[in-house]
Amino acid sequence: MEWPEALERAKQRGAKPEHLGDLELAWAAGRGDPAALRRLERLIAPDVEAAARRLDRDPQFADEVRQALRVRLLVAVDGRTRIDDYAGRGPLRGWVGVAALRVALNLKRSAGPATPDILAELVSGESDPELRHLKALYRAEFREALESALGALPERQRAVLRLSYVDGLKLAQLARLYQVHESTASRWVSQAAADVATDARRRLTARLALSPSSLDSVARMVLSNLDLSIARILRG
Repeated sequence: MEWPEALERAKQRGAKPEHLGDLELAWAAGRGDPAALRRLERLIAPDVEAAARRLDRDPQFADEVRQALRVRLLVAVDGRTRIDDYAGRGPLRGWVGVAALRVALNLKRSAGPATPDILAELVSGESDPELRHLKALYRAEFREALESALGALPERQRAVLRLSYVDGLKLAQLARLYQVHESTASRWVSQAAADVATDARRRLTARLALSPSSLDSVARMVLSNLDLSIARILRG
């Protein structure tokens, strides 16, 4: 596809005038243009470095992220490169920054050892003795309730929790990804987490048939380190 045709198609898909320069750069880089590739490298270098350093300050890891990102964005699969997915609705630098963070997270995740029980470390690390006892006693039920509550969420709510808690996207990045205001992205994440907590508490209460005096402890157990519990379940 030649650039004029690609440009017209991008406009039909909602590309914004202020990002047409970024769109042309991405198109040229996707076709291996040396000058475009050098410009792209200079443009995205700070964000790739930042994404890598968030997880590992070893310069070698940053090099691994850069290389993996180049492969992900610029190596054609079935005649198409991933960078062609950039639609010009936001800055190219931000779009690639999100991709770099996902690459860095995937590299770390693939290098990490498997955990037999993805909630075990949260139990042992619980500072409140009562909650630690409850989580140890009802660990299987607690995990099942969380898994069921997460599974019952609508697709978008589950996606924003994964992007926020597992992939580590900041609210500004999440907002750019969904083309909404940052406050809307924040509300989505907060509401999704609250819905998981409410549903998990309901499921645990019904499953364990606890006395009314124990309900407050169950509520505290669900809310304790909720973000980490959700991340462990989604990552697992």
